[in-house]
Amino acid sequence: MASSDPKPQVYGQGSGSDPAAELQRQMAVQAAQQGARAAGTQARHGFYEVKAYILENPGSIKVLCFLIGLVLIVFSILGCFNLFGAAFSPKEYLSNIYNVIFGIIICICDGKESWMEKCGNVQAKLFQSCYFLATATGRALFYFYVGSMTLLVLPDSDFWKIFYVAIGGLLVLAALFMFSLSTCIANAQVRSTMWLQGPVWRNAK
Repeated sequence: MASSDPKPQVYGQGSGSDPAAELQRQMAVQAAQQGARAAGTQARHGFYEVKAYILENPGSIKVLCFLIGLVLIVFSILGCFNLFGAAFSPKEYLSNIYNVIFGIIICICDGKESWMEKCGNVQAKLFQSCYFLATATGRALFYFYVGSMTLLVLPDSDFWKIFYVAIGGLLVLAALFMFSLSTCIANAQVRSTMWLQGPVWRNAK
């Protein structure tokens, strides 16, 4: 004898997609997109922190540039007093005065931050007034200019000629290294940004 009890009715059958399932799917997609964006933002933030740390110049380059600045200051002052057989021309005296100023700027740029804070926070003030010195590319161009100008000072004295060639050459090499480092970091940043944004845009579609 056949049972006359009606079969249980399942809502959502035969009516296409289940609204609850569709809502869950959309929420899952949105959660995945938000997670990808958050991961990308955090990764970029970490990358920028590393970049900012590197762009301060590696420790060896900072020490080298600071010492070059000190030597440039001391010997430029000594040259103004005709020591070590300088016998400079008026143009070379003027170059020595400029070199003293440039040496002070170099020491401020690459000096230890705690030292600069004790000197009236002069480093931060310099970077605010001359922002290009706070960037790796701007500082590299400045060092290259100072180095090339120092190389062009060729007095008659062999001692001073060797001194200016050595100091100018070291500054030019340091500037080229800093410029290549900043270029490599900039290229890495572009590639990292493109790689991090790729999954986000694909998920958004």
